[in-house]
This record gives sequence, C-alpha cells and structure tokens, in this order.
Amino acid sequence: MTRKKILFVSARLPFPALEGHQIRALGVLKQLAKFADVHLLSIVREDEVLKADSELYKYCASVTGVALPSGMLANVMAGLTAIKKNQPLVVTKYVTRALRTAFKEELEIVKPDIVHLDLLPLAGLLDLVPNNVDTFLNEHNVEAELIEQKQATLTSFSSKFIYARELKALRVFESWACQNVTAVLACSNDDKITIEGMGAGQVYCIPNGVDTVALQPDHSNIDVNKLVFLGGMGWYPNKLGVEWFIESVMPILVVKNPKIRLDLIGNPSPEVAVPDALKPYIHKLGFVDDFKPHVRQAGIMIVPLHVGSGTRLKVVEGASLGKCMVSTHKGAQGVDLESNEDVMYADTPGEFAQAILDLQNDKDSIINMGNHARQVAVEIYDWNAIGDKLELIYHQPAMKGQRKNGDKKRKYV
Repeated sequence: MTRKKILFVSARLPFPALEGHQIRALGVLKQLAKFADVHLLSIVREDEVLKADSELYKYCASVTGVALPSGMLANVMAGLTAIKKNQPLVVTKYVTRALRTAFKEELEIVKPDIVHLDLLPLAGLLDLVPNNVDTFLNEHNVEAELIEQKQATLTSFSSKFIYARELKALRVFESWACQNVTAVLACSNDDKITIEGMGAGQVYCIPNGVDTVALQPDHSNIDVNKLVFLGGMGWYPNKLGVEWFIESVMPILVVKNPKIRLDLIGNPSPEVAVPDALKPYIHKLGFVDDFKPHVRQAGIMIVPLHVGSGTRLKVVEGASLGKCMVSTHKGAQGVDLESNEDVMYADTPGEFAQAILDLQNDKDSIINMGNHARQVAVEIYDWNAIGDKLELIYHQPAMKGQRKNGDKKRKYV
C-alpha cells in the first residue's frame, strides 16, 4: 500500500514516555510510522525538552514543538477565553494561538493525507483542517465521563461549581468532536459504545498496547509479601485510589501480615500522606530508571482505582510482566481479564485485603494467575497486533456510514 503522510498532533511530548498518556501516544505513533510518513507537532510543557538526538526522530519525518504557556496569567487567560468562546477550559488551555499558527504552517508544509489528533482538546484545531484531509481522534478516555466521576469526589463548593461548568461544556464539545472527525480510536469496547452513543460515525477499539518482548515475566525472585503500585500521583484517579488503599486496606493487612510491604512507583507529586504507623510498610520510590525489576519482584500488583475511563496501561503492563493482580472492577475495566483466572477483583476494603492475604498464602496461585494474564497480553495487547489493525483502519479509502468531510461542521459553535 502507498505510504500516506500523517500529521500527528500531540498534547505533550511523547518521548521520553514517562506517563500513561505519553506511553499510549508513543505506542500509536511508532505503529503508524511503520506504514506512513509521520510528521509530529507536539505541545512541549515546561519540564519537557525536545532534543535533536531524540528517539522521536527514528520514527518521525519531522518534529516540531510548541511551548505550552504556564503560570497564573496563562491559566487566567485560558479561563477567560473558555468563557468567551463557551468552550471547555481544557481546550483553551491547550489550543493556543501559537499552536494554531504552527498547525496551519505544518498543514502547508506537510500537506498530509491524515491529521491524527492525539487527545480530545486538540479537536479545537478541526476548523483549520481542509475538507479533503481525513481526521482521526485518539480518545485516551471518555473525557466527559472522567470529569463527571471526579466531580463526584469533590467537597468544596468552588471546585464543584468550576467542574460543573467544565462538565457541561465538555459534554457538548466531546460529542461535537466525535461527530466531526473521520474516525475515533477508543481505548476499550465500553468506551467505543459510549462514543458511538455520541453520534460518532466510525469508532474503533484500539486498546492500550504493550511491548511483550521488552516486558517479559520472571518469577524466580518473587517476594509474596511485597505489593507494588505502578502509576504517577499526578493523575488524580491514581492518587484517589492509593489514598483509599492506604487509609482503608493497608491497616487491615499490617495487622494480619506484619511482613507486608508496598512499593509506590511513579511520579510522587502531589504527595500522598502516609500515617506514621504505616510508614515502615510503605516505600515511595518515585520515578525509577527501570520499573521492571521492582514489579517482577513483587508478589502482587495492586490496582485500587475507583475512578477512571478507557483502560489502565498499568494493568496491561502488569499482565505482560506476568503479574498476579488484585484490582477493583473499575481499575481493570476495559481489559479482557477473567475474574479469578487472570485477575482477582475486589471493591471493598475487606474484600481487597482478604484477596491479597489469600494469595500470599498460595505462591503457586500467584504464579499461575500471572501466567494467565501474560497470555492475554501476548494475544490481545501486543503493539504489533494493534499496529496491524491500525494499518487497515488508516488505509481505508471510504468508511461505511461516515459522512464526507465536506459535510462536517468543522467550526465548533
């Protein structure tokens, strides 16, 4: 098949891929680069640096960065623009004048066949896309659903008011965006159904993938008393889940198994409070150069999330590493794992603690469950298999039931 030109727009620099958003973006980008010439236009945050020798240049025909304004003034301006244009704040924060200018320049230079928008807010660029260019939107989550879940956890009146306004605007914007692109990539079948309900013409399930060759299991040095959590506290579902586990589950565990230990791996900010009585049992490792040895050594990987959308990359990575996982139903939602065979589900503190304690007394079950999860990762979530699906999707000349680009209302009202 003829190689197409793809203008890939990312809301943050995909490399180094330290967090879930970046990992998914880089995984998709690398697969697209196998059959297309990919030109990357990326927002670059304050703590990110685009280096001339970056790995991105191995996969991209060109790389262009646009700085994301930061600080109080930038936030105030984004808020005022959101009110003036009746748009979600998350859109006006990312889709700045500088990004729009750079995007128009890239369209002129690259003359892409396809524009790939790698996060919902970037659909704020749709009005600039020529009608003869296909557009693909990568939905990392159903964003309105995620905000709705977060809103339910808020306690202050001001926060509730702000998020109520954001949710209302985001619901309208997300539906409009999904209806006005050629196709949407959803993380899970559940998300696919939700997005189709918004009126999207074509929706494909492209799950979070994993390099199953790089993430190989090793059960030779397992410590059944060690638990591990993988994920940064900057993503609030992770922080809420870890706080719940520390407050409600860990006290039960340390009484019944004083040898138990929990390693927290990932961005430690914002800080999660640990009571003095539990500090000997919980180790905040933060960012580590290589998380694989820590995860391999742990007997059990925990996924105590009660809020979220899409699929948790940590679950797919854990499966590839052959980890026995104890998860809430929300934590492993969207990942094709069978209860009591590939994963243990538990939603209350008592159930979660008991599942862990039972497994710690049965090392063979820990290993067997991890092996089952590994098989699922190889068969369904390996990036090479996902890449084959992406190639078919991106080369379809016409999409059944999808309106022609010229019929779309590119301008958001």
